[in-house]
Amino acid sequence: MTRFRIRALCLTALMIVAASPAFGLDLGGHDRDGAVVGLTIGHGWNSIKFTPVDGTIQDTGNVSSFTGGFRFGWASTDKFIVSVGMYGWRKSYHTLQFLNTSSSNYNFVLEGYWFPRGEGFWIKGGAGRGTLDFTGTAVLPQDSVNFNESGWTLTTGAGYEFRVSDGAGIGICYDLIYLPVGDFAGFNDVQSVSHNLSLNIHLYL
Repeated sequence: MTRFRIRALCLTALMIVAASPAFGLDLGGHDRDGAVVGLTIGHGWNSIKFTPVDGTIQDTGNVSSFTGGFRFGWASTDKFIVSVGMYGWRKSYHTLQFLNTSSSNYNFVLEGYWFPRGEGFWIKGGAGRGTLDFTGTAVLPQDSVNFNESGWTLTTGAGYEFRVSDGAGIGICYDLIYLPVGDFAGFNDVQSVSHNLSLNIHLYL
């Protein structure tokens, strides 16, 4: 695990621990039974790795940008929500390998949220399909990189939710999104990893 990932996990843990005592905002758990709408808005760090045919591993490093997502789901009990959602990340930037770089990834996933106590802390996991789009413009045209590929994506995360009304909850969360798109013409082991720290909103309809 890289230092960046350790720092991101530690920061999220500190945020959750710091928020936990603020029960003045927590009116108790929701009676989850029905439709749920979710919205995530925050800041993400994305890295893309790939190996061209010459065998030299290319890594964009962790590039930060705005990230967000939305989802629709169903709460079968106070402790469990199943949802279908979309998460996205996009940015244009500079790297050591390329003069100009533009990358984006969009992931459509089926996720399950579990509240061990029926309120507050939750964890999640999911899977789906994602698309990775990457363009890197080099000094020499033959060294430029351009691909748009799709693959299976995996997600996991954790957070803490405060109830602010009978039908709404707001909190903080950490998401990890892993999107490997495999091998294709001229490239091997292409993958994208995103770490997101976000504000998370649930509306219980």
